[in-house]
Amino acid sequence: MSVEIRVCPPDRFADLLRVAEVGFGEDVPDDMIERVKAVSDPERFVCAMDGDRIVSTGGVFTMTLRVPGGDLPAGGVTWVTVLPSHRRRGLLRGMMRLMIDDCRSRGEPLAMLWASEGTIYQRFGYGMATVCMNLEADTRASAYTRDWPVEGAYRMIPAGEGREIVEPVYEAARLQNAGFLGRTPEWWVGQLPRADKDAKGGEARRLVVYETDRGAEAYAVYKTKASWDVRGTSSSATVDEAVGSTPAGTRAIWRYLLDLDLVRTLRVWRLPADHPVLSLVAEPRRLGTSLGDGLWLRLVDARKALEGRTYGLAVQASGRLTMDLRDEYCPWNAGRWTLEVEGGRGRVLPASEEPEIALDANDLGAIFLGGWRPSALARSGRIEELRSGGLAAADALFPTATLPWCPQEF
Repeated sequence: MSVEIRVCPPDRFADLLRVAEVGFGEDVPDDMIERVKAVSDPERFVCAMDGDRIVSTGGVFTMTLRVPGGDLPAGGVTWVTVLPSHRRRGLLRGMMRLMIDDCRSRGEPLAMLWASEGTIYQRFGYGMATVCMNLEADTRASAYTRDWPVEGAYRMIPAGEGREIVEPVYEAARLQNAGFLGRTPEWWVGQLPRADKDAKGGEARRLVVYETDRGAEAYAVYKTKASWDVRGTSSSATVDEAVGSTPAGTRAIWRYLLDLDLVRTLRVWRLPADHPVLSLVAEPRRLGTSLGDGLWLRLVDARKALEGRTYGLAVQASGRLTMDLRDEYCPWNAGRWTLEVEGGRGRVLPASEEPEIALDANDLGAIFLGGWRPSALARSGRIEELRSGGLAAADALFPTATLPWCPQEF
């Protein structure tokens, strides 16, 4: 019987998520299925069906991504798997085609994802838009470089509460950082501790808020795992999310996390490589840092995306750059384009002159949020300078004051 790639039947949505258990090697609890349903448009989930059996899965969340100077609609590609019995049949390619075309038809200029394996998605035009710094910190060597005063106080929030407190903190940080995702109330449910699951004990998640007389300035969601041996505690803590809206709030929330009682190892993922914690501690090596890929970005509509962000570090930046963009998977993007910037805003026009740089769709996805300087990708041979001064022009337009940061997987 032939395999059909199609939109998932509405009554098979839970089945689709269950099939994904096989690909990811993890169980999908019933409560997770309900949370996914709450943030999903079932019409945006696709599958391959071998007769009545679902043999591959994929979906797109309707999301908003913070880009330099604004927000853009973005499709969050997710739950992509193919059963081991049906690999090498083009099912992934067929599903990706449906999902990219769906983003385009809905007017979403961007598609994004967290990759289980980066090599899979680069062939579809995704570029590494953010680089994650991960920590496995020794908390016994976490002194700060200076003795900053803690002006406010910490408050533990009971599970099931606190969204109205932390949402303004997250929103303030989101406006400062390209890469943050917009969050609806339904998305917040999965980010914060829940009364029916995290009320007490064990590895329950905790929410702590740092507050001053100005209000909440930082928060963290974390869980601890107890471990003891003949030397005493060797317990660890894992941070799901730690966000500060002010420098003082950021310093304070990390002081709290690094000082957790009985905790010897603090594990954190998905921080930007220029996160303040690296410059706060006196012994940065003891943070146990590593770098890896973060959010992968694909420009579905390059012209609309490029006109949807601001450029340059100056308030009223101006400049001009002509690019030769190669894009076989989304051929409507391919061609020679001139980016004209006035007052920090860009306009994209078909180019009449020779291009200054040449790049692939992956490269444009990588530099779009400011995570990579064009000249850095040129040093690895990814971007080619065709005319003298082209890389300098690109470097002046695309970088941002801070590296992009996406603290949430999806």
